[in-house]
Amino acid sequence: MKRIIVTIAWMLLGHWCFCQEPNRITVSFNDTPLTDALQELQAVSGLSIYFDPQWFRGMTIDGSYAGLPIAQVLMDIFQAEEFHVLLHQGAFFITKDVKIIDDLPLVDALRTQTHPAQAVEKGLIFSRDYTDEKSLSQDPEDQVVEIGQRSKMVAGSQATLVGYVREKETGNPVPDAVVYVQNPTIIATTDTNGFYSISLPVGRNTVTYQYAGLKSTRRNVVLFSEGSLNVAMLVDVIALREVLVESDRDANVKAVTMGVSKIDVRGTKNVPIVLGERDVMKVATTFAGVQTAGEGANGFNVRGGKSDQNLIQFNGAPVYNASHFLGFFSVFNSDVIDRMDVYKASIPSRMGGRLASVFDIRGKVASKEKFSGRGGVSPVTSKLALEVPILKERSGLTLGARSTYSNWILRQTNNANFNENRIAFSDLILQYDHQLSDTDDLQVSAYLSNDEFRLNSDTLFSFSNIDYRNRLVSANWKKILGEKLDLVIGAYHSRYGYNLTFDQSPENAFRQDFDISDTGLTLDGSYYHNDQHTVVVGASWKQYQINPGTRVPFGGASEVASAVLEETKGREWVLHLEDQVEWNEKLGFSLGIRYSIFQSLGAGTVFTYDSPGPKNFSTRNDSISFGNGEVITTNSGFELRAGLRYVLSEQASVKAAFNQSRQYIHTLTNSATLSPTDIWALTGYHLKPQLGNQWSVGYFQNLRDAAYELSLEAYYKRLKNLVDFKVGADFLLNEHLETVILQGPGKSYGFEFSLKKRGKLNGWLNYTFARTFLKLDSDFSEEVINEGAFFPTSYDKPHTVNLVANYKATRRISFSYNLNYSTGRPVTAPVGSYDFKGTSVVHFSDRNTFRIPDYLRMDVGINLEEGHLLKRLTHAYWAFSIYNVLGRDNPYSVFFDSRDGEVSAFKLVVFGNPIPTLSFNFRF
Repeated sequence: MKRIIVTIAWMLLGHWCFCQEPNRITVSFNDTPLTDALQELQAVSGLSIYFDPQWFRGMTIDGSYAGLPIAQVLMDIFQAEEFHVLLHQGAFFITKDVKIIDDLPLVDALRTQTHPAQAVEKGLIFSRDYTDEKSLSQDPEDQVVEIGQRSKMVAGSQATLVGYVREKETGNPVPDAVVYVQNPTIIATTDTNGFYSISLPVGRNTVTYQYAGLKSTRRNVVLFSEGSLNVAMLVDVIALREVLVESDRDANVKAVTMGVSKIDVRGTKNVPIVLGERDVMKVATTFAGVQTAGEGANGFNVRGGKSDQNLIQFNGAPVYNASHFLGFFSVFNSDVIDRMDVYKASIPSRMGGRLASVFDIRGKVASKEKFSGRGGVSPVTSKLALEVPILKERSGLTLGARSTYSNWILRQTNNANFNENRIAFSDLILQYDHQLSDTDDLQVSAYLSNDEFRLNSDTLFSFSNIDYRNRLVSANWKKILGEKLDLVIGAYHSRYGYNLTFDQSPENAFRQDFDISDTGLTLDGSYYHNDQHTVVVGASWKQYQINPGTRVPFGGASEVASAVLEETKGREWVLHLEDQVEWNEKLGFSLGIRYSIFQSLGAGTVFTYDSPGPKNFSTRNDSISFGNGEVITTNSGFELRAGLRYVLSEQASVKAAFNQSRQYIHTLTNSATLSPTDIWALTGYHLKPQLGNQWSVGYFQNLRDAAYELSLEAYYKRLKNLVDFKVGADFLLNEHLETVILQGPGKSYGFEFSLKKRGKLNGWLNYTFARTFLKLDSDFSEEVINEGAFFPTSYDKPHTVNLVANYKATRRISFSYNLNYSTGRPVTAPVGSYDFKGTSVVHFSDRNTFRIPDYLRMDVGINLEEGHLLKRLTHAYWAFSIYNVLGRDNPYSVFFDSRDGEVSAFKLVVFGNPIPTLSFNFRF
């Protein structure tokens, strides 16, 4: 059947070309090289034929053609589907695997002259007056929709039409879709939520909606006054052709914001990762400016920031520990994630509370039309994601579950050091989306995760058992209040906690816990003055509650004393305003302001110390008690945000940004990366908020019709009250944290280079230069580090290189490659020893003077994509990868041990061998 259709198409094209080109040719070929045959045809016909000779190497042609148009001859020669022939302005263009479109549908539509939208008198227009031109079918494109109130209609005026554009199958919003009418030409685009606002003449209008990869659709409307119209668009399926939709291909040049990375979850499957689990958070670490502390490390360091300076939120709710499996996996199942936006510089004023970055993660909206699912099996995990319609065209439920069977694998090993260990995790995501009305949308989501592991006491953790968990729930209601105003009201509750159990020594056995909860409300309003001017204003409130820890004896033989620390509480209010303006085609800017107030609350006891003097037990002089809910301290301040963009050409622009942040919550840890045993602490009587100012500049350019995307960014940060610790500090169950905490100024600066490529060979190359320094000085020696001079932080990594490449060999087979290099982290090392009263004492260097060895890892992979048959019950693909193909012993950390009177250095290596992985994924 397909062959018949192709033949008919060639016959029709041949007939058209014959009508356009009556001269016929007669030629004969006998085992003639194809390139020579094309040159002969060009000479005989007098028409130019453009092609690449490399395509036809080794190809010959036999045949005779008498009195035929040259177009028909070319049709007969190039019958293979991979070749395409186009006649344009008297010349033939032959392409391979690429079909040339000489006129875009949108451009053609805007050129078409039709009757303009008619403005009419009141009472003279009804939908039935329109049906003589339109069919009475059930097709929405043929129906007529009345918008607004007839009584409010004013002849010759304009009215505003608003609404949401969504994918019909999934219900997901369609951002950057084009909404337009013809003659007069009026064009608008949708925002990130799929919302559009367009002012049209009252009367008859034909509104067209277009988006790459979706079928264009139109609506016939009779517009009386302002009103709303929601539209669902169908996927434009092209059989046997893979289409990559790049809706924001010029956003890097034209957007006012800078330092923002948008991650398409669908593209993460081609990045080789450890143990075969596709992970959107791990892909983020291959972007410029995002670094990790080491192999399998929790948390991220963004532009020289500490791990706790990143806000990670899922559907608006914060996540306090975003890793599974000691950092090898993130806590998010990528199959139920729609997108992730990473803000490093131009952080919107509605977001804040952290100095370094915001990871804004949004769940996938379930289809409201049909049931579907996807899943996968890898060496240590299994996962399943379902999209379940609840009410047709109104609501749908997304459900994602994931679990590991690593405990079973460990039990099968013969090595006693492993088969007694336990490592397991599971997570569950639920998201319900309901369209309450044409102007109301409700989204409710929940997330639960559990991790537990048991490691030998000589490994990284000395506890027998550790388990930690995340719990969060959120609700967001979107409301269209008018043609130019919409409102989003949100609420959430997030909780994180862990338990430690030590049972290797019955008399010393104990159980210890920690947890933090965060409850908040948000209110954001967006005013769309026009396509060039948007204002966002809002407020938020949140309440913190932290259990710093309790320890109780475990077992009847335990002699451990119980310890219970007082809970700490805090409350935060925020007001924010942001104004984004496209001044003209060249200049655009955004201005934002954020005002936050934080109060630490009782009940609690605060200890005071002699002043001047260091904070220690010998200088403690009194204590102050506060009742439940009583304000202990108040901190507040403004945070300014600004961005500027100037377009140099259609393909290039320069940008600048200023970002000011305040952070009222901090992690207390002695390590360079987040650990499950870290504790969080609130700004209070002794602990000051961290403050940061960041200046950024950048140059952005697209090359070769956006096939290449180049960016160069530089930044400088000035920081205050960074948190560090005294020598020998212990944070666990310490009710006098102020005696071990140090705070001081810091500075960060760096440079980021990024080159992205689209096409058959696609991927990105990033280089990051980042430095971060801290200064801890005081009039008291115990609070001075490195003689009061600036020194590198434990997460200072000057050089990082990431190369991610994917080559599409065929429609189903692709090869992937990943290279990561980074400078080793700073460490404090022993530099000598001496005898003191008969005891050997080790002397250490200044803090962070030395570095562990550099990190270098190379991964490769091959992906067998799913088939392209449209009508099939299930589709599946396989992925094979080798992680650390070079087998390099990359150290996670370096530690020192004294043996036989000598201090020796050892390194902890997580993966010292290549890790091959085969995973199977499916969808239905």
